[in-house]
Amino acid sequence: MGTRALDLDQWLVVDRQRRADLNYRAQLLARVRPMVFAAKPHSEAAAAELLAITRAWLLDHDIAPALPFGDEHPVIEAARLVQEDLVILQRIDDAWVLTAGVVCFPTHWSIADKIGLPLDGIHAPVAHYEAELRERVDRFHDRLTVQRPVWRRNWFVLPTDELHLRSYGGQMHTATSIAADGTPMWIRSERQTLRRLPKSDAIVFTIRVQLQSLGVLRDRPDIAGKMLASVRSWDHDKRMYTSTGGAIDELIDWLSTVSTGGA
Repeated sequence: MGTRALDLDQWLVVDRQRRADLNYRAQLLARVRPMVFAAKPHSEAAAAELLAITRAWLLDHDIAPALPFGDEHPVIEAARLVQEDLVILQRIDDAWVLTAGVVCFPTHWSIADKIGLPLDGIHAPVAHYEAELRERVDRFHDRLTVQRPVWRRNWFVLPTDELHLRSYGGQMHTATSIAADGTPMWIRSERQTLRRLPKSDAIVFTIRVQLQSLGVLRDRPDIAGKMLASVRSWDHDKRMYTSTGGAIDELIDWLSTVSTGGA
């Protein structure tokens, strides 16, 4: 799974996009709440614990959390405080089940489609999940401890910097070419963390989307070369899952040029 040990001092990321991200989250919760929030009835205690540790973390980092919005599920109250999307998993009938979450900035999925599902149902669209990853992921969640939180990162290259990307089947962004400066493509990186809560024994999954224009790689041919090797290794299923707006061959050509100092 490519996870690394997480220092809880670095659990969340706060940066200059904080105000814009929180405002956008508030807009989405107001306009399309059923798409970005979902919860099962038995999730409140775990969500309340998540809210408490979120407020404590912000205070420890000299960030005064906003007052409660009022009449909200605690996972929404927590999500209003951070730039990360928040998902709660609880052990039910020998499976880790998604019981609550606020996911405003997904990469082509929806919390409404995943609520109440176990891990294999959540990850069904992921390339090679059933054949190669299912048992490892289940075992990993079972073994995750309060004392050993983890983080990982994945990435996509997409022809948009829109944070709220709806599920496949909705509006899709496409590209037919990539200019020398990398437009219209953006590197979309997800910083993900997993930590187990000490009181409820739930697992909290955070997802922070960070964006950078593809063109920054013109100054980092070494990274362009690593991305090129990765993209070239993708089989058909992986290419279909990791959407590039239909510009996979164009991306390979662009990375090939940049990695050899040609742009």
